[in-house]
Order: sequence, then structure tokens, then C-alpha cells
Amino acid sequence: MKILIKILISTILIFNISLAEEYSGFSIGYSKHIAEDPHDSGGTTYNSDPEENGFVIGYFSGERSNGASIETETTYYSEVSQKLTSDVTVDVSTFTSMVNLMATPGDGDYYGIFGAGIGFGYTFVDTNYKSGSTTFNGDEDTFSFAYQLILGFGSNNYELVFKRSQFGEVKGGSGKTSAGADYVADEFDNVYNSIVFKTRF
Repeated sequence: MKILIKILISTILIFNISLAEEYSGFSIGYSKHIAEDPHDSGGTTYNSDPEENGFVIGYFSGERSNGASIETETTYYSEVSQKLTSDVTVDVSTFTSMVNLMATPGDGDYYGIFGAGIGFGYTFVDTNYKSGSTTFNGDEDTFSFAYQLILGFGSNNYELVFKRSQFGEVKGGSGKTSAGADYVADEFDNVYNSIVFKTRF
């Protein structure tokens, strides 16, 4: 009996895999970058969580079967400038690689999208500091664990999704100012909200 059950389960799995719809495509959309909880490495906290608009583009591929999808995506979030304080501006851009698992319930050609993803982000932060005649410019890149939540809907070969993506704490450059003083790195949680249009082929 146990052998029959194993055979039945294996047959169902093979059947499901054979029916999986494979796809790939491109995405483009609007993003809002949020520098959450900004502070410096010395422990000084800043008062605001600045936000700035940008765009996001990507490539994805995956499989959809029986109301579920698994998908890999590679994404670039465009460079945005965030004013952390009156003296400090940082330019931020992020490359990501994610694996998403989504429920895609629906009838016929229309379906919902509810899911989440994990992966990593590679973020580049360029720091520009100016106070009077004293200046500093330095950059730093951060490789970090990432996760995101996904909500949207699809029809035929098109999807519209909202994503809330978290790429961990990142930091900018550190070193010596033009006056010879130490400049400690600015740090913040690297967060994006985005609305993305996806086309599949």
C-alpha cells in the first residue's frame, strides 16, 4: 500500500511538472526609495526617513502551474539622491537577484498574485558632504540579504505588481574630510516600494 501511495504521489508530481507553463520576460516600473532609520557609524541618529522617486527595470523567468508560480528575477533600481541632513547627500543605486514564490489563483486568463521572495542586493552609496568650506566625498558598496512582499494581478502575458523590498542596512563612504578630520560612514536601511509592469513571452 505504501508503495502504491508513493507511486501515485510521484505520478502526480511528474504530471504537474509536465503541465508547468514556462515563461520569461521584462519588467519596468516606478520606484520610491526610502532611507529608513538614517544614522552614522558613530551613533548619531538623523531625524527623517527621506524618500525619493526613481525607476526599476528587470528580467525574470519562471514556471506557473496549478495556481502557483516560482520565479527568478534580476533587477536594477536606478540611482537616486537622498538628502540625509542639511550637509549630507547620498546617491544610491541597487542591483538585486531574487527568487519569488507566488500564489496565482484565478479562472481562465485572469489571476491574482500573492507572494514573497528572498535573495540578495548589491547597493552602491556615494556620499557627498559639505559644511562651509569643508567637504568630503567617498563611496561604499554593500552586499546584503534581501526579501520582498509581492501583490498584484495578471492577465494573459501581462502582470501589474506592487513590491515592498528590503535590502538590509547599507552605508556610505568614510575617511578624511578636506580639513583632515575623520568622517564616519552614514548608514540606513535600504528599502524600495515599487509598482511594476511585467510582460511575458
